[in-house]
Amino acid sequence: MRDVELYRSLLGLTAPWTVAGVEVDMKGQRVVVRVEPGPGPYLCPECGTAGPRYDRKPRRWRHLDTMQFTTWIEADVPRLECARHGVKQLRVPWAEPGSQFTTLFERLAIDLLRECSITGAVGLLRISWDEGWGIKARAVKRGLARRGAEVVGRLGVDEKAIAKRHRYLTIVADLEQSRVLYLADDRKQESLDGFWPTLTPAQRDGITAVAMDMWEPYGQSTRAHLPAADGKIVFDKFHVVKHLHDAVDHVRRGEHRALRRAGDERLTGSKYLWLRRPEDMTDAQRAAFRARPTRGSQGRPGLGPQRTVPHLLGVPVPWCRQVVLHPVVLAGDPQPPQAHRGRCQAHQAALAEPADLPAPSSDQRRPRGRQRRHPSA
Repeated sequence: MRDVELYRSLLGLTAPWTVAGVEVDMKGQRVVVRVEPGPGPYLCPECGTAGPRYDRKPRRWRHLDTMQFTTWIEADVPRLECARHGVKQLRVPWAEPGSQFTTLFERLAIDLLRECSITGAVGLLRISWDEGWGIKARAVKRGLARRGAEVVGRLGVDEKAIAKRHRYLTIVADLEQSRVLYLADDRKQESLDGFWPTLTPAQRDGITAVAMDMWEPYGQSTRAHLPAADGKIVFDKFHVVKHLHDAVDHVRRGEHRALRRAGDERLTGSKYLWLRRPEDMTDAQRAAFRARPTRGSQGRPGLGPQRTVPHLLGVPVPWCRQVVLHPVVLAGDPQPPQAHRGRCQAHQAALAEPADLPAPSSDQRRPRGRQRRHPSA
């Protein structure tokens, strides 16, 4: 088989395209495949009407390597004059319009870009950084063009740091099919506002849950654009448990200060006991937490091992709606919204009163060496 026949078969060329010649540069380790479009007539790429050649433009595309030699396809691409659409360039079967790489080369590049960084991929492909980003941008454009208006039931909204000095991207993902649906600069409300107009009314009505952290701009954007948003916003477990931990530690510090003023040191060194998961406790610690609650001097439940809040720590919270999370947020005081400030202040006033606590057992202290204790611990 001759070299021109070999490359014609490998490229899958059909009329009017044909391989005119193959040049091998051993010193430069390069193979150049020369392709000719034939005499014509040519078909308009818009309407398919045959027309005469207007002129031609030399083009070159990078193809898959041949035996570690960089391979290039060169052709003088004709432009034809269509009576309806004017002068149009003939489309080549081995590459997309405007690309300087063949479709097979871009396919390999996309596989590498999915497996490693942009730096590693362009190094293996022997192309520039900008060329690698161009291949990725065209792949994203093709994917968006193929995407239909299907309903996505569960969305995930989060920010991602992309550089130093607090530069972020807002990411909206399809949690069911593990794919990114939308990207925007920064993490402001306006960043997420641009996503909602891309959805049809049917797509918005089909959303059943939107998972996010407690970043208020995301919540405000969701409430402004999604019907019945308060019943669909789902806060992630990490932030729910974090606020539970903060709430428990806030109450412990208040009770500890009140007890120390009375000369009682029973809560000294017990900080991490309250944050420990129930399955990690000893039998004595678990028995203390199961005891019935006692009442303080004002009839308020005390913080002691009987409180029910520590029982929630370590328990999976896969779906925490706002109606469930609201008292937790108020207890932890993580800068609550203006609408809840009055209830938050009343709640904090109730927590400020000391309570009667049972004496802790000896194994409730952390099993560590001698530590320096801060007066506010």
